[in-house]
Amino acid sequence: MKWYYIVSLIVIVLVATKVINIPIPGGGYFNLGDAVVVFAGLYGGRKAGLIAGGIGSALADILSGPYMIWAPITFIAKALEGWVCGFGKGQVGTIRMIYPVIGVMVMVITYFFGAMLMPQLGIGVAVADLPANIIQAVTGLLGGLALSRAMEKSGL
Repeated sequence: MKWYYIVSLIVIVLVATKVINIPIPGGGYFNLGDAVVVFAGLYGGRKAGLIAGGIGSALADILSGPYMIWAPITFIAKALEGWVCGFGKGQVGTIRMIYPVIGVMVMVITYFFGAMLMPQLGIGVAVADLPANIIQAVTGLLGGLALSRAMEKSGL
């Protein structure tokens, strides 16, 4: 994938993350960026998913002020999510869907352990954030699959 497509995906992830910004306990926030991270991996492959997911999402945290503390964890969680989703590029049927499911699960697990290991948060916040992170993962999964399907049907 050409570099300018990846840069475009970074910007789209950033914008999708910032458009809806609903705070959750512990300092994180619900957003639509995961749909674009899943899409970036499925459409652009592992490299595009990793770069767009990691950089676009971490930039959103950095630009959010109070959520800046999450940027390193977000970078890891979303980069891994996009990279895993990228294994679905070129696949068909159930195999294509398995990778995004695993990708969003990796994101949820990374945030759980990230919150747990942050001294100011800990296990209580990690557990409290889990339902919101699961909802975000499912929403992102469904949105990313829909975006990917729409691109396939458009022939782009």
